[in-house]
Amino acid sequence: MEPAQGPARVVMVVPNRIDGDSRVQKAAASIAAAGWETHLIGVSVTGKQEPYEQDGALIRKIPLPKMDPPRSLRRNAAALRYPFAYGDLERAKRRERHLKAARLELEALRGGGAVQGGVRLPLIAHRLGRKVERAWVGRRVRQTKNREKYLKREGRLERIERRWWGALLGDRAWRRLDVSMQRFELAFRPEIIALEPDLLHAHDAYSIGVCVRAAEHLRRKGKDVKVVYDAHEFVPGHEGLAPNKLEAQSRWERQYLPGADAVVTVSRPLAQLLKERHGLDREPSVVHNAPLAHPAPRPDPGDLRSDLGLDAHTPLAVYIGWASPERQIEVLIEAARLVPGLHVAFMVSRHTTNPYVKRLESLGEEYGISDRLHFRGYVDYEDLPRFISTADMGIHPMPTGSVNHEIALPNKFFEYCHARLPLVVTTVKTLSAEVRRLGNGEVFTSGDARSLADAVERILADEDGYRRAYKDPALLEEYSWEHQALEYVRIYERLIGPAPKPSGA
Repeated sequence: MEPAQGPARVVMVVPNRIDGDSRVQKAAASIAAAGWETHLIGVSVTGKQEPYEQDGALIRKIPLPKMDPPRSLRRNAAALRYPFAYGDLERAKRRERHLKAARLELEALRGGGAVQGGVRLPLIAHRLGRKVERAWVGRRVRQTKNREKYLKREGRLERIERRWWGALLGDRAWRRLDVSMQRFELAFRPEIIALEPDLLHAHDAYSIGVCVRAAEHLRRKGKDVKVVYDAHEFVPGHEGLAPNKLEAQSRWERQYLPGADAVVTVSRPLAQLLKERHGLDREPSVVHNAPLAHPAPRPDPGDLRSDLGLDAHTPLAVYIGWASPERQIEVLIEAARLVPGLHVAFMVSRHTTNPYVKRLESLGEEYGISDRLHFRGYVDYEDLPRFISTADMGIHPMPTGSVNHEIALPNKFFEYCHARLPLVVTTVKTLSAEVRRLGNGEVFTSGDARSLADAVERILADEDGYRRAYKDPALLEEYSWEHQALEYVRIYERLIGPAPKPSGA
């Protein structure tokens, strides 16, 4: 291969839609600003490729190909147990609709209307045919529904399967347990190969194998490629994945992480866990997912309090982030009814269509405080700290117990800090320790509405006291993306040489 002309080429890969992933967007913008030619590859959900430019980075979203799930023990058992089931639920629903149409036709025949031409069977023959069809289709539909329930079970068959493939294939067992990795590779690999990068930056576990395997292919062709792995969480501690998917992703990461030339992650405790789990020679670098301290000039986004039509004396708490049952956001609503006059703003994704948000709204109506609960969507990450700064506090009800929760220092923490808001957080280890160290908030018992309400009332009684931590400019400087992204630049320079001077510098 011919050597690349101009600045070294960086290709970042992320297994999501890019939108809403502020860390990835900021990383691409920072690397582009440092002068490297920067490309970002992510997932398109429109069914077609979506190329565009953002903050100096060239972005391409690519649709994932469809693949059948692995032929698991449970699927084989389901085929024997439900031999007459339709191929999928959609097919079963279409057959049910056909039956409804046939019943309407039978009703019309009973009316005895005149029919011109053709052969007309006796009504009793039509009725018998429909009865037989209903019995047959009904049985197949029931088997289809029961099979789908059976396939969602998790138990002994899956445990046997994981042990069997683990013993037979070792870490390569991922390919027998989940097809997600192959779908990402089929989608992203051709674009990566065509770009001939000097450095591949793999965001999250799904991307690491894709990037390492692509780099190995390019090296065989004579192209020297470095790989950076950006671990956003501790994969074995991920509680949102089905066990087979979790096993597959854990083994995939363990197989390909050694192929990375550098590892970076989001918190010091996670860096320590990664070093221990993978036997790394050095602890991974840490880049906190902090907000921009000095975003480029943008139109005024307004502010949360004005957006909700609340005056300066109305107590207002804010929650920002994903809304799902495992986040246990109900505790905010339960606490709100215990604090007189407290309004809570939920800035969440899909706030008009998310079924969980509908449940939260219903809970507010049940408690008679729906007028004090406000659900709205995100604002751009560049605008977020300024937009929420008129609230009285930021709340993060992250449940305790999960490894990833206990070691996390999440982006919400940094966003609340840059908004100069007092924080209310649960007793998760790393986050609560930082809040106590800084004195910028209160800690409450996870899931305990009374404990949360007490913490909120303590904040309301002395907001200025909790904001004193932000008077130290060094704190927000350290907790800024501009400061954190310098570590990316240091890693890149170690791997592919000094950062080029940005154009116009």
